[in-house]
Amino acid sequence: MSERKVTRHGLEAFLAGLPPAPGHSTVRAGVVPGLVQFNLRGNPSNRDFTAAAARALGQDLPLQPNRFSEGDHRAFWMGPDEWLIVSAGQPGHGLRAALEGLESVPGTAVNDVSAGQVCLTLAGESARQVLAKGCTLDFHPDVFGVGACAQSGLARATVLVAQITDEPEYELYVRRSYADYLARWLHHSGREFGIEFYITLDPRSRD
Repeated sequence: MSERKVTRHGLEAFLAGLPPAPGHSTVRAGVVPGLVQFNLRGNPSNRDFTAAAARALGQDLPLQPNRFSEGDHRAFWMGPDEWLIVSAGQPGHGLRAALEGLESVPGTAVNDVSAGQVCLTLAGESARQVLAKGCTLDFHPDVFGVGACAQSGLARATVLVAQITDEPEYELYVRRSYADYLARWLHHSGREFGIEFYITLDPRSRD
């Protein structure tokens, strides 16, 4: 991979110490630095809130439990009145301004959590097997498919797991203080599948 300037994510030492991946891998793990992440709280029964959120984001908030919507951003359902908004496509100040405009709606709160969370990815035909080693969620495609997300424990770390593609490909959002531990756990658990780690600047591009 060509050298790129990336936002620090706390996993530099781990990634630098990894041995070369074997020739064939059925699972890949990644680190996505530089994402803008906001926690949004509001009343989904308030049409003023949902309409204002849709205008600010350019897409509807997911109101069905354990689902996410995707447009310019990814909006993950976290609870009955809570969402995680993730963006790689616009500067943080632009999204911040758009979301903070929602605070004029009573009961709405916006918090920037970009510095507190790291996004890891896991993809490939063996990704489900790796997750099953440390998580009690049922990742069968008939149960947990594209567009699904859930908060759960993975190897004793609390994560938000979301399935992004049919491959399957997952995004794992974890507190920064647990990111190094979880990355090492993924590497250990994926060794039998020849796991390979990479860094990407955009979760929609693996070049």
